[in-house]
Amino acid sequence: VLDVLQGMQRTKKWRDHLGNGADPLTREHVKKILLAEVHDEDGELNPKRLRNKVIAALLILCGWHPVDAWRILDENVINLDGFHDSNGHHRPAFYFNDLSHNKRKKWKVCNTIGCGCKGAHHVKNLACPYNIILWYQGLKNEFDEKPTERKTRISRKERLRHFDENGDLKERKFFRSITKRGCNPVVILSLIH
Repeated sequence: VLDVLQGMQRTKKWRDHLGNGADPLTREHVKKILLAEVHDEDGELNPKRLRNKVIAALLILCGWHPVDAWRILDENVINLDGFHDSNGHHRPAFYFNDLSHNKRKKWKVCNTIGCGCKGAHHVKNLACPYNIILWYQGLKNEFDEKPTERKTRISRKERLRHFDENGDLKERKFFRSITKRGCNPVVILSLIH
């Protein structure tokens, strides 16, 4: 009985504990991030803005830490572009599979980010999370083709770094523009302001 009572006292102490961590984002900040503009003034897609918005949105929507985003490989990202929901609306989604649980690394988890459009999917909707990931993936694939085009003109050291023995691109990170230590907090703050 004494052990149970002592445990209850610890639970209250644990529940009332205030850590020194960062304050959570407000609803207004989250809304600014998810609705951030990714085009330049002339209407062209800005790769840096797009990358920042995709990373910040997925950190919020999936509850990832920056290192979780860094670990995702291209092969772990599946585009379910033909998905229709039970109402018959076209609702495409991205499926991030074979990820590791934060606390238990042996547990495999997955995340799904679907269309955020009202009703059926709108291809040009800036607020749709599916669209921004799709635009990022298309831009990333376009940049992936550039080393392949100039494979014969790069040095042996660079070829070994980017290509395997068969001449194919090595296994790549989906968000390879961020470092292993994670994205800079300035990425998220730049979208808020």
